Amino acid sequence: MSRLLRIAEAQLRGRPRQTLVALVSVAVGSAMLIVTLSLTTGLSEDFVTKALETSAHVEVLGRRPERVGKEALRRGEPLYALARHHVPDEKRSVRPLTLVLARARAFPGVRLASPSAEAQAVLAYGTVRRASLVVGVVPGDEAAITVLDERVVEGSWEAFARDKDAAVVGSGLARALGVPLGGQLQALGPGGQLLTFRVVALVQTGLSAVDKALMLTHLERAQILAGLASDQASKVRLLLESPWQAPAVAKALQEELGYVCLSWFDRSAAQIESFERQNLITRVLVFFTMLVAGFGVANVLVQLAAQKRRDIAILRACGFSRRDIGTIFLLQGLLLGVLGSALGWLGGAALISLVRRIPVDFGEQAVLRNEHLRMAEYPWFYLLALALALVVCALASLQPARRAASLIPTAILRGEH
Repeated sequence: MSRLLRIAEAQLRGRPRQTLVALVSVAVGSAMLIVTLSLTTGLSEDFVTKALETSAHVEVLGRRPERVGKEALRRGEPLYALARHHVPDEKRSVRPLTLVLARARAFPGVRLASPSAEAQAVLAYGTVRRASLVVGVVPGDEAAITVLDERVVEGSWEAFARDKDAAVVGSGLARALGVPLGGQLQALGPGGQLLTFRVVALVQTGLSAVDKALMLTHLERAQILAGLASDQASKVRLLLESPWQAPAVAKALQEELGYVCLSWFDRSAAQIESFERQNLITRVLVFFTMLVAGFGVANVLVQLAAQKRRDIAILRACGFSRRDIGTIFLLQGLLLGVLGSALGWLGGAALISLVRRIPVDFGEQAVLRNEHLRMAEYPWFYLLALALALVVCALASLQPARRAASLIPTAILRGEH
């Protein structure tokens, strides 16, 4: 095998220009694949990280799950269900709050359970009005469940924790209202309740949807605004030992408590699916770049087989079998794949380092907002690029190898072909 490898290398070195073109095409395809994997994986991970940092792992909602399944209805079985209709003026809430909190905190895998109250309100600052969701939380618990206390860009979380009339506002919402730090915001609740809050902190999470709508206040003030009693909450928010257990815990806890429970994955499923779909489309397009590189390798090897016919005939006359000749061309394809991938590794690593330093601003409409692109970097990116390059180059060398192996040495040496 080593003798065949030396012959394959010598033939490639004998045509440096064509070999260089093939190497560059494989290197560009490998580098593009590595950078694309880094970018798409980094964006997906960035979204998941920000979603976990700004929300609870599991939320217990103030509504009961549907007990009647569609499957049973399709089977035509007689079903009888007695249900109490929701009274329009009745607030949907988790109650009794003390009991639900106790049962949730005792559930396996739950580190912390904290109530929150939500009220759809109209916020007013001067002549500016904006509809927004006012969320009441326990400041200490919120700092443990999320990292919003670390995302404060103006003011302080400590001031929010001390003052019952304080509010934390997302940077996008503050900009829309024109309210500065220390400004007085008025909130009109759905029942006509009018409360005044002082903005003591502005936060920027990097998620546009959160930054444009976030307003936090203390639990008691939001309960008043929402018309809830002290033993009622809109939600109970849970922090788990592991966020990846959230779907299983939410399902089990729903059976335990009798309230609808949603994991962070359920709430972000649409965005995650959108990222995955975009990533798939991008990776497929980059894969075609590797296919183009494969055509370049095939072209070089076809020309090599045509121009080295006499050399092939001499090798056959010296005792090399058809299989040996075919193996030489397969080794040439694999050499181009390995060397091209190595160059692609260097180019991909350099591009990742360069792209992550470039400042970006996709505007306020972007789902994610960062000063720089988050580029992921894992060894499997490079291994996948190598494997794909080897497969493409090996497939590209099959036809030239078959063609070279089928040449008749006596006819070539006599000048008949």
